Amino acid sequence: MALPLRYNTRSLLQRRSRTLLTVLGIAAVIAVFVAMVSFARGLSAGFARAGSPENIVVVQKSAFSQSLSSLPRSSSAVIQSFDHVHHEGAVALVSPELHVEPWVTVPGQAGEIFMAARGVEPVFFRVMDALTVVQGSRELRGNQVLLGPAARSKLGGVRVGDRLEFFGERWTVGGLFQAGGSSLEYAILADLDDLMRAAQRDELSSFTLAAASVEEVPRLIRALEDDRRVLVTAMAEKDYYVASGRTYAILGQLGLLVAIIVSLGAIFGGMNTMYTAVASRTREIGTLRALGFSGAAIMSSFLLESVLLGAAGGLLGVALGLLAHGARVNVMSASIRFDVTPGVALAALGLSIAVGLLGGLPPALRAARLSVLQALKQI
Repeated sequence: MALPLRYNTRSLLQRRSRTLLTVLGIAAVIAVFVAMVSFARGLSAGFARAGSPENIVVVQKSAFSQSLSSLPRSSSAVIQSFDHVHHEGAVALVSPELHVEPWVTVPGQAGEIFMAARGVEPVFFRVMDALTVVQGSRELRGNQVLLGPAARSKLGGVRVGDRLEFFGERWTVGGLFQAGGSSLEYAILADLDDLMRAAQRDELSSFTLAAASVEEVPRLIRALEDDRRVLVTAMAEKDYYVASGRTYAILGQLGLLVAIIVSLGAIFGGMNTMYTAVASRTREIGTLRALGFSGAAIMSSFLLESVLLGAAGGLLGVALGLLAHGARVNVMSASIRFDVTPGVALAALGLSIAVGLLGGLPPALRAARLSVLQALKQI
């Protein structure tokens, strides 16, 4: 014979202060979990979305990233000459680029902002076919720049026509672009010659080029790395950005570790709450056993109370976590968007129920083992 659900709800409502504190504690844990998981998801999604299956990134031999790579500008002619490079008419889809990380000042705002800037030529927009200019012009000459949503957010929501200052020069926001939420949206796009002059650089950082087809990508990578005229490392663009995202992914993993540690604390907190409930309801447990309720029924009833506490805390925690959806946090030169998906919410609810179960199981077992005689002795 099982105890009715109204017994559990009445029991929880009779101890409102303790119930409320337990729910709030679990809610805080779940809110942290949702925030950390959505941060990690937004982080990985940005890098996973970057890159086209036909594109290849070429950097200096053994360079870890484009910003640490240095290639002579004369290598452009060599790379354009390779077989399997895609052409549109007479134009080889090979984009020479400079990647730098300047401190940017926005007039009217205090402080400098650490950003990623990418110097490109017009062919870049043919290679990066997922990029769409949504406002303004893609013309970059004359210290004009393009901003993606992440870069614009990090710069305080600047608009087309606003001014920026970096490398001792003034730059005008000439347009805004979107790139499907990829990590490309973190960068300031500028004209290659303008950025090289301002940064006092005479060498390129990398090339992004399009292969004639997806099938040609491995052949072109081998040809680039085997050629002795240019000492380079080449990889598929998607692979490059996934590898680049691993540096940032450590931050997401640390956040998840914190969430797990806090969850363990919530389990012990719930356990303490339920042990207190068992100790304060010894007479009640004895009465239930005298009325014929089995130890299993009592254990199930206490477990149900603990799960109800966990579920209530989980629902509140998910609601709090949803407030972070779409928010951005600046990490190094990137602006990471929190992405709270239905999957994240369901995982958080599952965690809250698990916290309730694990925290309630030992006290429930203790309650189930109390006999009528033991209960009467402890009154």
